[in-house]
Amino acid sequence: MGVVKSTVYYSIGEICPRILSFFLLPIFTRYLSTSDYGILSYTNSISTLLLGLGIMSLNSYVLRYFFIYKTDVERRRMIGTIYCFIGLTNVLLFLLIYLSGPYLLSEFDIQIPWNPYFKYALIINLLDSFSVIPLAVYRVKQQPLNFVALSFGRTLCVALLNIYFIVYAKTGLVGYYHSMLYVYIPFFFIYLYIISKNAVFCLRKEDVCTGLKYALPLLPGALSYIVLSTFDRVILERYVALSIIGIYNIAYTLSFALNVVNQSVYKAIEPEIFKRYGTPDYEQFLNQAKRVFFPLLYLVGMGITLFSQEFFFFITSKDFYEGYKLVPFLICTAVLSGQNVLYSNVLGAERRTKVSGGITIAGGICSFTLNMILIPVMGVWGAAISSVTSFAFMNFLLYKNVNLQRKSVIREYVSLLVLLFIPCLLSLFDMDISFFTAGLKVVIVVAFSIYLLALYGWHKQNVVSLCQSYFNMRKRS
Repeated sequence: MGVVKSTVYYSIGEICPRILSFFLLPIFTRYLSTSDYGILSYTNSISTLLLGLGIMSLNSYVLRYFFIYKTDVERRRMIGTIYCFIGLTNVLLFLLIYLSGPYLLSEFDIQIPWNPYFKYALIINLLDSFSVIPLAVYRVKQQPLNFVALSFGRTLCVALLNIYFIVYAKTGLVGYYHSMLYVYIPFFFIYLYIISKNAVFCLRKEDVCTGLKYALPLLPGALSYIVLSTFDRVILERYVALSIIGIYNIAYTLSFALNVVNQSVYKAIEPEIFKRYGTPDYEQFLNQAKRVFFPLLYLVGMGITLFSQEFFFFITSKDFYEGYKLVPFLICTAVLSGQNVLYSNVLGAERRTKVSGGITIAGGICSFTLNMILIPVMGVWGAAISSVTSFAFMNFLLYKNVNLQRKSVIREYVSLLVLLFIPCLLSLFDMDISFFTAGLKVVIVVAFSIYLLALYGWHKQNVVSLCQSYFNMRKRS
């Protein structure tokens, strides 16, 4: 299967669940309270951290070493060993947290009760840990259709059960966890079947040792990214009401809808970056990609930010309405995240993944420190400022470390400041929703697009050249 076609399928597999989750927001925000959303956000953050700890980046080891092992027997034993080791590790982690969890919640005065929320979240996290290696198997065996069917199918089943339990059965937040359990339990057996067809169940010491030697150095970077993305809600729980965390989480979700653009574009250009590295037109291609990709990020970001007030007013219940004020800062975080992905791919092409991982760790430390300082004083505003500052810090470090002859971030930082300044300026006037304000925002978006095209020196040839490179890659594949 061609590289471009595979990339498209993997992009669908990642983007469709995001889009589906995004379209469920109107349902969730009308049938779940702000406090419910705060509980959900908190338990999801803890689950994400536990999953990262339980997997230990061993899925990266499978992706890398599958092609190093030469025989099918060696590959099957390696996959089976890592699957069994991850399963055993997560069962032990589950038992440890399950036995100590109620005591820890009481000791640290966590607002969220252990039963049912944390208990359900912990069981779901254990079941989810068994999905990682089967999905990695489909990737290394270049079976993107199976990958998409499995990942999107599970998301779709959860979404349909969410609608049933939350909307029709009116079971509230507990219905969300029930939906996950009722889907994840049968999918556990599907994953088990996939492994049985592609691996030998065993626990070989040499494979475990080799896997840990490869994967553990990657773990600090992976955990640091989790801290960057989710840990602000864990810290917020200590200082603000759960309802405020719920509002913050909706604003974060809306802002990171921009990840649809991030994932789509980066999945399309990532293979070309690796293929062109070391060739005479490598830097030219990167500059063309930046001229198209970065303005697209800013433009979509400006549209989301300006119309976030309308989104919260028409889509969510009134309890969530004030969340739109947080979007300008969080949208800048999402834009920086997209830029960071491109720079990280450049470091990957240069085989400097340790540098990229170190920068992610630095960003995680920066995020944790700023959240601990600002959240007690500023609440969710402190979390939003910490988020954008941490990603900007990472962006600067990545930019400084990529080896490009002609590089500059002046345009990027100017565009980012404009993206932040204009919505904040409009918010000072506290304008009501009307046809006039909607028209004004459309005019601003059009003017901003003209500004971006002029700033980046964009013309039709940029897109034509970029598209030609894709067609050439498709012919070669």
